[in-house]
Amino acid sequence: MDNWNALGLIGTFVGVALAIYYGRRGIKAANHGPEITVKVTNMIPTYKQPDGSSTPGDHFVGATVANTGGRPAAITGWGVRLPGNRRMVITMPPHWSTPLPHQLTPGGAPAHLVVPADELRHLERTQGIPYTAMRPYITLADGTEILGDQSVPLA
Repeated sequence: MDNWNALGLIGTFVGVALAIYYGRRGIKAANHGPEITVKVTNMIPTYKQPDGSSTPGDHFVGATVANTGGRPAAITGWGVRLPGNRRMVITMPPHWSTPLPHQLTPGGAPAHLVVPADELRHLERTQGIPYTAMRPYITLADGTEILGDQSVPLA
């Protein structure tokens, strides 16, 4: 009988130790700040027609912004970084773009930010800025700027 009591006590202590260990790990994950990813892509919306067919819309360059961290973060601005520390700020995005400011919750739905590809082509033509030198970015409420995972994907 004493052996069973001893084994029960050992099991209880091991269970409590594991609960404390994993509980602290969970607290650390929850206290961890936001981890923001900015994925840059080409976007061409399609519109369904009354006859069931689809029609492609205008060409856009988009940024899909997600938060995989432990705390929320607010996007307050976005644009395209240009050479010489210049910025192209997007002030009038299409109506289907995520409006700013926007709160990104951990593990929540991503924000979709877009700029018409024609505006970027205009910069390339008139100012000679190569697409590889145009880098989308976002700005968070705390002033942090996060660059997209690649330059503008146009050629």
